[in-house]
Amino acid sequence: MEFDAGEVTAYLHQHIPVTKAMQINVLPEMKDALRLNARLAPNLNHQETAFGGSIASLGILAGWTLIHIRLSADNVRYKIVIQKSEMEFLHPIESDFEAECHFPEQKLWDQFHSGLQRKGRARIKLECAVTVNQRVAAVIKGTFVAKQLERS
Repeated sequence: MEFDAGEVTAYLHQHIPVTKAMQINVLPEMKDALRLNARLAPNLNHQETAFGGSIASLGILAGWTLIHIRLSADNVRYKIVIQKSEMEFLHPIESDFEAECHFPEQKLWDQFHSGLQRKGRARIKLECAVTVNQRVAAVIKGTFVAKQLERS
């Protein structure tokens, strides 16, 4: 899966305005994962650590962006939403932080994608890790739903 990190960041900032306010950026592509980062300053809480809502948002957004990029090759418009999420906070975040979402096993992606093409709607579960200084600070498990809107 190839993508231009700057183009995807610009897309997020335009279509999901909170990503610009949170200073979220898509990091250059990796072979098996999608990574985002966020600056600490616009995401501070009263304890001068990252706000829990910002941490959750970054984790959810990593999964959402992974699906968005992978489906963009279809030349079909999809609505992608988070249906359910579970978050575990492990450590406070006191500096800029990242979220990493690994690509699902090919079998799971193929099931999701074929269901989406057949029924126009499908679900997939993803797990994303939020890290600070390469240490996992939070883990988010989410169920994402994609729905076909119309053919381009």
